[in-house]
Amino acid sequence: MARRGFQGVVLNAFGVQYHTATVSTAEQLTPRMRRVWLTAPTLLADIDIEPTAWLRMWFPDNKGSDAEFQRGYTIAEVDPDTADRFAVDFVLHEPAGPASAWALNVTGGETIEVTSFGSRGFSVSEDLPAGYLLIGDSASVPAINTILAAVPHQVAVEVYLEQHHEDDLLIPLVHHPLAQVHWIPRTSEEALAAALEVRDWSNWYAWMGPESKALKHLRARVKEFGFPKTDVYAQAYWVHGRAMGKERSAEERAAAVSVLPAGAAESAIAGTASGGAVSTVPDEAAPEALDAGSAPAAQVATNGSARDPRSVRAGRWRSQAGSRLFAGIKTKLYVAGFLQFFVTLIQLAPYVLLVELARELLAGSGSDTLWRLGLWALGLFGLGALLESALQLWLHTVDARFSRDLRGRLLGKLAKLPLGWFTARSSGQVDKLINGDTLSLHYLITHAVVDAVAAVVAPLAVLVYLFFVDWRMGLVLLIPILAYVFTMMTMMATSGPKTMQAQRWSERMKREATSYMDGQPVIRVFGGSAASPFRRSLDQYIAFLDGWQRPFVGKKSAMDLITRPVTFLWLILVAGTALVAADGMDPVDLLPFLFLGTTFGSRLLGIGYGMMGLREGREAAQKIQVVLDTDELEVRSGPAGAVDEPGRVVFDEVSFGYRPGAPVIENVSLTLDPGTVTALVGPSGAGKSTLAALLARFYDVGCGAIRVGGRDIATLTPDELYAQVGFVFQDTQLVRGTVRENIALAVPDAADDAVERAARDAQIHDRILRMPQGYDTMLGADSTMSGGERQRLTIARALLADTPVLVLDEATAYADPESEYLVQQALNRLTVGRTVLVIAHRLRTITEADRIVVLEGGRIAESGTHTELLAVEGRYRQLWNAGADVEEIAR
Repeated sequence: MARRGFQGVVLNAFGVQYHTATVSTAEQLTPRMRRVWLTAPTLLADIDIEPTAWLRMWFPDNKGSDAEFQRGYTIAEVDPDTADRFAVDFVLHEPAGPASAWALNVTGGETIEVTSFGSRGFSVSEDLPAGYLLIGDSASVPAINTILAAVPHQVAVEVYLEQHHEDDLLIPLVHHPLAQVHWIPRTSEEALAAALEVRDWSNWYAWMGPESKALKHLRARVKEFGFPKTDVYAQAYWVHGRAMGKERSAEERAAAVSVLPAGAAESAIAGTASGGAVSTVPDEAAPEALDAGSAPAAQVATNGSARDPRSVRAGRWRSQAGSRLFAGIKTKLYVAGFLQFFVTLIQLAPYVLLVELARELLAGSGSDTLWRLGLWALGLFGLGALLESALQLWLHTVDARFSRDLRGRLLGKLAKLPLGWFTARSSGQVDKLINGDTLSLHYLITHAVVDAVAAVVAPLAVLVYLFFVDWRMGLVLLIPILAYVFTMMTMMATSGPKTMQAQRWSERMKREATSYMDGQPVIRVFGGSAASPFRRSLDQYIAFLDGWQRPFVGKKSAMDLITRPVTFLWLILVAGTALVAADGMDPVDLLPFLFLGTTFGSRLLGIGYGMMGLREGREAAQKIQVVLDTDELEVRSGPAGAVDEPGRVVFDEVSFGYRPGAPVIENVSLTLDPGTVTALVGPSGAGKSTLAALLARFYDVGCGAIRVGGRDIATLTPDELYAQVGFVFQDTQLVRGTVRENIALAVPDAADDAVERAARDAQIHDRILRMPQGYDTMLGADSTMSGGERQRLTIARALLADTPVLVLDEATAYADPESEYLVQQALNRLTVGRTVLVIAHRLRTITEADRIVVLEGGRIAESGTHTELLAVEGRYRQLWNAGADVEEIAR
């Protein structure tokens, strides 16, 4: 290991596991980039490959010495057909350093040692950002390609790449439909930062891996845009115009070289003898033409313009939401932490006085002195307890007022949020927001802040006091503390990306456990418990935890031993006895170490618990503030518009997307006449339910307008809108109450005759009469009614509301054949004087519709009656034939 210098020794001390990688093939991607394929069975079995994951690789000295160079390189690709083959891309430089020379001359069969130690991959958050800003150059393109492959296609991506050579534009980029690629010639080290578009970057995530000098200006630039540190990854992948690595010669073994996870920007040179700068291309170099196939990611632009002098508007990020929530009480929390600092010192003072009391007692001091010290200790004990209680009482008062106001704001906000916000979340998620997250805030305000301060201040104050008593014994106490910290750092560094993987595994298992319990009747009836997906996932989770934690068994046992009071007691006794025996220490000076030194272990653990409470509180605050920041559906002011026939619905050039740049509905124009049934059909994901949700104003349209009776629905209050538009949802919802109350939900004062008439029209009246108490039977979310019966009851609810427009989203989705027939009969009687919009996958249920609209890709593909569309032999005919084939198979 000596040939690898001091850094190799340090890595070995951390327990780094090395793997031997064997070269299989090498290929030239561009004149300046070479891809090397390697196999390493033990490496890929040891880690999970994530985007931007990188390896530390030890390269031989191309000058012939026995020294080795360590460099970090991105895993560019993994062969999906094998379990041990991966590729690394190298940017070639002249003069070549060790890595460039190795990549240029390597042949199949050669081996090289690699390790994944320290690698942390890029992960796509479940709560997707508004977009990803990716910045780099040819060296970081391999990492950027892995990100482009991982980012969902509905998320916007802006890629800024610094161009150092005309061949850079030949490097292939992974295709992403929303990626905009900008190549920026390096006219100066500020050129890349100056080229960033002046815009609102709110809720974007920035990943930056350029050259070091360019990165310095980029850091300042994204700070101007308002990017918080939590939403920025910044790592220099190389240094322009300067050698990176050094030779691990015998004279330089003590020199540690920074390891950067570069895609391949090898600018290290071999030995001090060759210590010149890496050759660079003139800054003004730029391509004259671009091969159309060289950058398939998206639009490619070259831009080296100076920084826009306009003022930059700082954006707002979800990660900063927690700070905004605490804005009103932040000062009080700082005051609480400041007061806790002094309270902690006061609470420690009695122990110091007790030590002094023991000193005086052993020295034979008078009773006056002993009483005085004892009373002072007792008084400080009482004062500390009183101040602690007063501080807690004040914090609980602050929390009570804060929680009262917060719950009021939160409930008021929930009442104004668009209905689509609720349909996108389960009741459990909403309940956690209102109850679980607010409880986490309670703990943060009342306990976490002061606990964290006390956990940090107490051991530091004790350590300072003990150093004052005897600095040699103080150093002895530092031994287990440093051992604890070093062991913890070793475990964290060795864990690498597995920490994030463990969090994702935990969230996944929670979801699958819920699904497993909900599906118990089916699973157990069919004897599938042992082979259920949950059991397989559980086995995989256990295997993951076992592979992750088993190597740490020894380290965790050591940490447990280190933090025990008996460990500190033995150290104090052994070291103290030796000093006392050598007349280097007064025996009475051991007392403070025995009183206070043995508590260090528990105080170390207290720091972790305090920080955990702060982290959970901040996460809860962020989630709540994000909800409070969610846009409400406001009633817009505008012209009344021409009066139209009641019940006429007009979709006028409507476009909508759940995310900017990813439309779900595009330029849909459609008119629904009163007294007609219009059916929306199309493949899954065509936008049928979304279009119906826009009519209900679950969301606001992105472009265009929807008018009911001549009025834009955006100008209607919720009461006005829902008095005109009624709904039968795909997932039926019953509220806690009687059958009568469920039907009369929209018209609470409806007469019994009206309720029963609506039930008859919905073909559910006879079923209600067979219930134990008829219309007075209690229902709820756990009602035993079948799916078809629930559907008919919700149709009765919509009928009683007597809205001119009725939307039926998958009205027969859960109906058995008899219920489907009854529902269909009810629908046939509803068309007179009413506008009905039906969504159904089973085309045979809408053959009698007045108009069938075929949606595909968010656009209207065809429109007409059933007979007309079959005659056209277009998309509807394909769907009809596919449905007929399925029914024939079912028979």
